[in-house]
Amino acid sequence: MEAKKSLGQNFFINKNLGDTLISKIEILTDTVVEIGPGQGFFTERLLTLFKDMILIEKDIEIAKQLAKIYPQATIHNEDFLEFDLNKLPREVTFFGSLPYNVSKPIIRKIIESSHFTNPAYFIIQKEVAEKYTYIPPYNILNLTTNCFADVKKLLNVSPEAFRPRPNVNSTYTKFSPNGKEIKDIEQLNRLISIAFKQPRKTLKNNLSNTKFSKGLGIYETKRPSDLTVENYIEILNNSY
Repeated sequence: MEAKKSLGQNFFINKNLGDTLISKIEILTDTVVEIGPGQGFFTERLLTLFKDMILIEKDIEIAKQLAKIYPQATIHNEDFLEFDLNKLPREVTFFGSLPYNVSKPIIRKIIESSHFTNPAYFIIQKEVAEKYTYIPPYNILNLTTNCFADVKKLLNVSPEAFRPRPNVNSTYTKFSPNGKEIKDIEQLNRLISIAFKQPRKTLKNNLSNTKFSKGLGIYETKRPSDLTVENYIEILNNSY
């Protein structure tokens, strides 16, 4: 079955590397949810590790083919971004070689959900994986992600591991719940977003004329990329 460019499909084909990626999964649940299983390369391997398999595949032709090959799996022929996570068991492990163009909203949907209770594993664009990593200088993506998850790059994946061959490198990445309890996540996200409206400017400049300016304190001369999530929480708390 040919990959469809419109769906961002790139099928994984490197057997040895695939085995290595799967070996890095912590088996903490009975159920694995694979997002975009494609031709079932990883599905076959995941079935040896987990008792129950749930596949979420947008492509109707592929979903029908997977149903024939893996009758023991539960298959949802849906776009994951529109999928109701309440259909899933409470404890699951998420896995997926994600389409590059929608990886960030997929990951965001997962880590902000009540189903994110165990590590999740994704193959994503290398450049994006590096932006997720929680190290300075910070950015909007790694700050807002760190409110929910710790991110670890496990292994780089070359374009030769896929067919068709993508034009970018990939990274196998682990997202683990970090247990942070943030009271007002909506306002914190708003604060971070406004703080980065002009990344090269100081926080005093970016947050002037907002309610967050009075909470700046010692951070007013800092640039937005200098601060951690905890620093932004401190600013938010001091703004009330």
